[in-house]
Amino acid sequence: MSDWITYYEDNKQSALLRIKNMALTARYRKELNCWVNKYLDPFTVAKTISIERRESPDPYSRIRLEAEKDLEFTLLNASRKDRSNSEIIFFETNLLLLFNLMLKHIRTA
Repeated sequence: MSDWITYYEDNKQSALLRIKNMALTARYRKELNCWVNKYLDPFTVAKTISIERRESPDPYSRIRLEAEKDLEFTLLNASRKDRSNSEIIFFETNLLLLFNLMLKHIRTA
């Protein structure tokens, strides 16, 4: 396994561990776990891109937009208590940043 794949797999596992240890409602935790498993997994993202190439002239923009929308949908499952913590808002921003960095790496690889 190449070093960059290992790096992004480690990011995914770190995010999942952090979600597990945060004080979140069960529903929101489940949705965040689903998002991380879908968008921070380099194999899943690469597979999605290869499928999107058949249907879209710019699969990278399409998956980026899908990831952003899915994260927004995930936020709809958050309770007021979940959203009152600024730590979770910062964490969600970092999740999107990690996704965009991985997407950029996949695009240039």
